[in-house]
Amino acid sequence: MDIELYLKSLGQEVMSLKQRVRYLLADSHWQTDGEWKESVVRQILRRYLPATVRVSRGFVVTADRASTQIDILVHDASRPVVFQDGDLVFATPDAVLGLIEIKSRVDRSRFGEAIEKLGRNAEVVRLHPNTRAFVSFLAFEGEGQFSESWLDHVAAAAPTWNHRLNFAAVGDAGFIRYWDENPEAPSRPHESWHAYDLPGLAIGYFVHNVVDAVSPQSVFQNSDLWYPKDRKEPRRLGVRVGAWKRTG
Repeated sequence: MDIELYLKSLGQEVMSLKQRVRYLLADSHWQTDGEWKESVVRQILRRYLPATVRVSRGFVVTADRASTQIDILVHDASRPVVFQDGDLVFATPDAVLGLIEIKSRVDRSRFGEAIEKLGRNAEVVRLHPNTRAFVSFLAFEGEGQFSESWLDHVAAAAPTWNHRLNFAAVGDAGFIRYWDENPEAPSRPHESWHAYDLPGLAIGYFVHNVVDAVSPQSVFQNSDLWYPKDRKEPRRLGVRVGAWKRTG
């Protein structure tokens, strides 16, 4: 099985569904376009994630704090939710498996704003504490050339470990991944983000990283079915170290 070809076809499917939504909504309904694009991603994720996982939208709430609205809220189906109506849920931090922000198009500035918002929402979950929850971002299109400089926003938005972004896709080529351990020397602590140029692969990698974050043991045991054998490191653009490591 050619995993790289499969990742490209998965990304193309996501983009094709997005284009179909754009065609169906027409110009008079652009205010709902973002919601439908989120629905497209939720639909794709539900194909891959186990039945023990729910893919919704909504808020994370505690007794004294609440997140802003989460575009895609991945949560544990075995945990109760405070409120649910269709895809809308209010979940407690312990039930959260992942937070995903979706944008149609971003430049570096709007990307930075979105990552800062994600970091604040991540803190609501991770201070609970819930350290298993992932935090991620997907933009269907990026304005300007994607480069390692986009990592500056990722690092700035994470003054602490609790604020960190786990992975992001920008368009069909730009990809960012946080590594606790060095992917080239797994026994060594790393605590850094890598930026990659992955033409045609970024969205496919995004979907598979969601699955990996939710079911890491299964993906690890069957890694050749989820990722190309040569991995991403040969296509790395740059690295940024977490602020907590630099100052610790």
